[in-house]
Amino acid sequence: MLPGRKIVLGFTFLLFAVLLIVYFQAMSTEKIVYEGNFEEDCNLEGSFLRCSGNELYLDTQNSSLTGEGVWNKDVSLSPGKISWNWKGEDLDNFSLWLKVTFSNHKSIYYVAAGSRNPQSEGDYYKDQESRRRFSPSVVIAGIPLSAVERDLVEDYTKYCGPAENIKVVSVSAGLADNSTRCRNDLRISDLKIYAQA
Repeated sequence: MLPGRKIVLGFTFLLFAVLLIVYFQAMSTEKIVYEGNFEEDCNLEGSFLRCSGNELYLDTQNSSLTGEGVWNKDVSLSPGKISWNWKGEDLDNFSLWLKVTFSNHKSIYYVAAGSRNPQSEGDYYKDQESRRRFSPSVVIAGIPLSAVERDLVEDYTKYCGPAENIKVVSVSAGLADNSTRCRNDLRISDLKIYAQA
C-alpha cells in the first residue's frame, strides 16, 4: 500500500472516531427543561427567606432569632431527573426540604439529613365529581447536605406507583430555623430539572 494512501485511511479513521465520540456525547447530554433562578422566580413566604441569583437561603443573622420560609414555583414539566445543591452551617433544630408535586396531587418531599420532617402529611383536593380527597405525601429523609441528583420517575414509581401520564406541576422548598442556640444558615442552589431520557 502506498504511504499516501495509508495517511488518507488513517486520517479518515481518526475523523470517523472523533465524529463518533462527539455524537455519543451529544446523545448522552441531558436537556435542562427548568433551571431555578431564585432571584427571578421568587415567590416567597417568610421574613428571613432571601434569594440571590441561583441561591435561596435563610439566615436569621442572629442565633436568638428563629424563622422559616417557603419558596414555590408552578411549572408544567414531564418528570425526568432533578438536581440541586444544599448546605447548612451552625445547625440545630432546623428544617430543610424540597417538594415536588405532580399533576395527580401526589407529592414527594426530599428532606436533608438532620432536618425535621415537614409538617404537611399530604394535600386535600376535589376530584372530578367535587368530592374531597386526600393524597398523602411521600417523605424521603436523610439526604446528605451536598450536591443531590434524583430520578423523579424512579422515585415516583418506587413510592407512588406507575409514572404514566403525569407532570410535575410545582416545586417547593422549605427552610426553617427553630433553634435559639444556633444560627442555622441554610441554602439551596443550582436547582435543575432535566428532560426524561
